[in-house]
Amino acid sequence: MLTRRRLLIGATAVAGGAAVGIGVDRAVSSGGKPVPIVPLGSQPAGLPARQHAWDATLARDSDGNPIAPRFDRLLFFDVSGTPGPAHARMLEAALRTLERSYRWGPSGLLFTAGWGPRYFERSLKTASPIPQAKALSDFELPAIDDYDLCLHLACDDERRLASIEAALIHGAPLPGVEGTLDVSSALRWQETRTGFVGAGLPAARQDVGGIPPGHPVPAGAPLFMGFKSNLRRNQASEDSVTIPDGPFAGGTTMQVSYMRLRLDSWYQNLSERERVARMYSPQVTPAQVNRFTTDAPSDPNLLDQAINRYGVIGHAQTSARARRNGKPLMIRRDFNTVDGGQAGLHFVSVQRTIADFITSRNAMNASSAQLENPAITDTVNNGINEFMFVLKRANYMLPSRGQRSFPLLPGRDRAV
Repeated sequence: MLTRRRLLIGATAVAGGAAVGIGVDRAVSSGGKPVPIVPLGSQPAGLPARQHAWDATLARDSDGNPIAPRFDRLLFFDVSGTPGPAHARMLEAALRTLERSYRWGPSGLLFTAGWGPRYFERSLKTASPIPQAKALSDFELPAIDDYDLCLHLACDDERRLASIEAALIHGAPLPGVEGTLDVSSALRWQETRTGFVGAGLPAARQDVGGIPPGHPVPAGAPLFMGFKSNLRRNQASEDSVTIPDGPFAGGTTMQVSYMRLRLDSWYQNLSERERVARMYSPQVTPAQVNRFTTDAPSDPNLLDQAINRYGVIGHAQTSARARRNGKPLMIRRDFNTVDGGQAGLHFVSVQRTIADFITSRNAMNASSAQLENPAITDTVNNGINEFMFVLKRANYMLPSRGQRSFPLLPGRDRAV
C-alpha cells in the first residue's frame, strides 16, 4: 500500500486547454489556482452505459466461468478545493482519454469511478445516497476510509496500470496516448492499493509476511488460500446488482475492504481436508472440490449438522444463506495483494445496495453458531474468519457511465 508517496518519475504538467465555447466557470483548487478548462475529447461508440459492465469482456475457462483481469489498482482521491464544472470536465476528459487509448476489457483496460459519502456531504452539502461503512462484527475494528473518489483500474498488464496511475496523478506521458490525463488540479491523490488474481500469480509472490516458509501456496492457485472464487453461480449477475431507477439508475454500489491474511496456521496446522471444511463445508471432500465446475455446492441446509456433528462450519456454507431467490446478492471483484510486504486481500464487491453487502457479511459471520456449539467461536472453526483481519473499509456509489464524473454537481451536465 502506497500512501502519499512520490513516484520517482519526471512528471510533466498538462497544459489547460482552451475553453471551446462551453461556458464552464473556472473553479479554484485547494492550492488557490484555477482548475484548467481542458478539451473534453470524444468518447468511443459502443461502450456500455453501466460502468460496472465488465462481464461481457471477460474470457471464460473450459467450464464457462469468467476469468478476471490479472491485475488491479485502487486509486483514492479527495476533491481539490470547492468543486465546479471544470473539475468534472477534467476528470471526464481523463477517463475518455483512457477509453480512446485502450480497448474496454482485460486486454486493454477496465475501470470504475466510485464516490464516497463524504463527497456528497462535504462537496455537495447533501445527504449521501449510501451509508458510511462500519464494523460488521465484534471481532473486527476496521479504519473507515473517507475518501471522496475511488478509481478501480483492472487489466492483464501490470505495468500499464502503473503508467496510467503516474499519468493521472502527475501528468507523466503515456507513449502513444493523446489527450488529457492529469487530474491533479481537480483531485488530490491520497493512496494506492495494488493486487493480482489468477493462476500462478499468488505462488510467485508468496515470500511475504503472513505466508509460512516452504512455499505452501499451490502453483496453480488463483488466490493465496489455494481455492477458486470465480465460479459463475457463486456470483450475482450484473443485471441484478444494477440500480433500476432514480438519480443513480444504471449504476450500483461498491464496497472496498482491505484485509490482512495470516495463513501460517492455515497451511501449517490444517490438513487439506480441514481447509476444505472451513472454505466450503465439513460435508465437502477435497475430491469433490477438484470436480467443482460452475458452483461450490455447500448446502446451507446442512449447517445445523455441521455445527452439532462436526463442530466446524464452512465459509461457502454460511455465505450461501445470503441469497435472493437462490441467487447471490453481490459480484465479488476481490484480489490478493502484497502491499506493505504482507499477504492480503482487497475485497471489492458491487451490489445493488450496501444493505445487500451487510446481509452477505452477516451471513458469513455466523455469529449464532457458537450458541449451539462452544467449539465454534466468532473466529475458531468458523469458516475463514480466523485467517483474515479487516484493516480498512469504505462504501462508494458507482453512477452510470454518463454520470461518473462528479455526479449531482450543479453545472456538470453542460461541462461534460
